[in-house]
Amino acid sequence: MALIISIANLKGGTGKSTIALALSTTLHSAGHRVLIIDSDSQGTCQQWAARAAENGHAGPPVVSMDARALARDLSRVTADYDVAIIDTPARLGPAARAAMVAADVVVLPVSPGAADIWALQETIEIFEEARALRPDLRAVVVFNRADRTTLARVAQEALQDIGVPLIDESLGSRVAHGEAMLAGRGVVEHSPRSKAAEEAEALTAAVLRAMEA
Repeated sequence: MALIISIANLKGGTGKSTIALALSTTLHSAGHRVLIIDSDSQGTCQQWAARAAENGHAGPPVVSMDARALARDLSRVTADYDVAIIDTPARLGPAARAAMVAADVVVLPVSPGAADIWALQETIEIFEEARALRPDLRAVVVFNRADRTTLARVAQEALQDIGVPLIDESLGSRVAHGEAMLAGRGVVEHSPRSKAAEEAEALTAAVLRAMEA
C-alpha cells in the first residue's frame, strides 16, 4: 500500500501546495512512484501539472479527488504508487477531514507569523478528531517561508506547546520555488544546486523519518 501524506491547514496562504510539490517532486526525483492528489478547488497542483505537460517535463502525475472519491477510491487509485501526497482545501470541510483520516502522516504547514500560529490550533483540533478514528495517525508541523529572524524564533517558541512535533527542517522564502512551479518542475530538478533544493531534500527526509518514528 502507498504511504499517504496529507498537507493540511484550514488557513489559506500557508504554502500547502508548495510543500506538496516540494515533497512529491523530491521523492519522484529519487526514483519513488509518487501520485499527487489535488483536493483543493484552487487546483494549484493541477495547474502545475498542466504547465509540466506544456513544457515536456515528466513529473509525478496529478489527479483531482473530492471528499467522496477520497473515501471511496483512494486505496484503488494509489495501489500502483509508493507514496501519495494529498493537497487539501484551505477550509474546514469533508475533503479536509477525509484526507486526514486517510493519511499515515498529516503535514501542517505554518508561516512564522502570529495569525498563522493562532489559526493552526483549529486545524489541530480537526486532526485530533481524525486521530480519534485513527489512533495511529501522526502529524508534524512544518515552517514554510521561514528565516532566521527574531520573528521566526518567537514563532518556534510559540509552537512548542501545541502537542504536535515541529520538524526542524523548513522551506525558506526563496524565489526558486516560484520559478520551479511556473516551469512545471520540482525545485530539486529546476535548481538542483540551490538552497531551496537542499531544503526540499532535507524536509522530505524529515517527513519520512516522522512516518517511521
